[in-house]
Formats: sequence, structure tokens, C-alpha cells
Amino acid sequence: MLRALPTASLILLLVVQTSGQDPTQIPAPPAKPLTSTQVWTLDATYTDQQHGVTFRYPSAWEATTQFAYHPPALTVSEATPIAGFGYSEGGFPRVRIVGPYAGTNLEGVGIVYSAVPVTSAAKCEAKAASLSDSPKHSHVILGHRSFSVYETGEGGMSQSIEGELYAAYVGSTCYLFETDVAMASPAALDNIQALTPAQLRDINVHLLNIMKSVRVMPNARKQS
Repeated sequence: MLRALPTASLILLLVVQTSGQDPTQIPAPPAKPLTSTQVWTLDATYTDQQHGVTFRYPSAWEATTQFAYHPPALTVSEATPIAGFGYSEGGFPRVRIVGPYAGTNLEGVGIVYSAVPVTSAAKCEAKAASLSDSPKHSHVILGHRSFSVYETGEGGMSQSIEGELYAAYVGSTCYLFETDVAMASPAALDNIQALTPAQLRDINVHLLNIMKSVRVMPNARKQS
């Protein structure tokens, strides 16, 4: 003799039979898309006590050294990254809306950091130049440190990555930080618009703000 199912169990069975899904495999509803504020608020701190480095980054980002099809220049060099953080809008076509750039060709943004032992400032500059494939660079003061700034980039398969590589020689160590913006070619996508010049400038300003939070203090490390 069959026993009657409890009302709650009967309702669940009817829902599963109607949808054709196993009750143990019903997918969770999609997460709420991130806002621009969440994507860019510097509310987390990375600390490398060994080398005396700290910097701020958005807590909404993931710990990763690759956030798009093409990897940052630092990840394909002998200067093995110590840490990296990135934000990705996902691939194409968009499976779901992740954040405020879902309607654009942005793949992702991020920062990668490395510290390489070298014997001179010249060798630090040579390392940075080799990663950018160009000796041309500028200089900027960040956190009371002088950084040389080189351009990095790679393209192919209708996708590209462009970045800024910051290099500073401090205490026999070459400190390298790379910020990147990865994009897909709008011509290869349907219903996707290219980032506007204003949006791209805004993204680069936010990435620069991360670099402005960088502190390289190896002496403080030795004193602790």
C-alpha cells in the first residue's frame, strides 16, 4: 500500500517534475551584480611582510594573477608574481551580469606584484624594459618612492591586454607592479559596445589609485 506524501514533500515533487530537474541539483539564484562602488572601493589591504610591501585593493576582487584571456606580462616572465588581484566581467557572450561593465567589451582589470633580487638599479630597469619590449619609460613618485613606468601589452584572438609596469629599486630588490585593462574587440561581438574614452580614463584613474596606496618599506620590516 502506498502511503500519502506530506503536503510539503508533494509540492516539492510536483515542482521538480514540472521543471525536469533533480531536487538536489536546483541551481542557486544568480548573485546580485556588483556596483561600480563595490568594484573600485579600496577596502582591503595586501601585506607582504617578507619584502615590506603593502597596498590597498577592492575586496570585491579575487586573488588571481590572470583575469582575462591574455595574461599580464609579469606572469610570463622569470619574475614570478608574489601576489595578484583582479576583477573579471566574464567571457562573451555574457552568461550573467557581473558588474557595471557587462554591456561593454571589458574582460577584466587587475594588479600583479613581484619582488626580484638584483644587484643594481640598472638591472632593475633592464628587467622592466624586457617586460615592456621597449626602453621608453616615464617616472612617477608614489608613496615617497620613485618608480619608472613602462607600457605592457599583448593582443590576438580578438582580445587584448594593456598595462602599466611600475619598477622601483630598493635595497637590492627590484619591486615590480603591473596594472592591466583587458578587452575584447567590439567588432567580434554582438550587442557589445566598446568602452568609451571616458570609461577607460576612469578605469585607469582607479588603477592609479591602487598604485598610490603602494608602500615599499623594507627597513620597517627589519625593525619589526
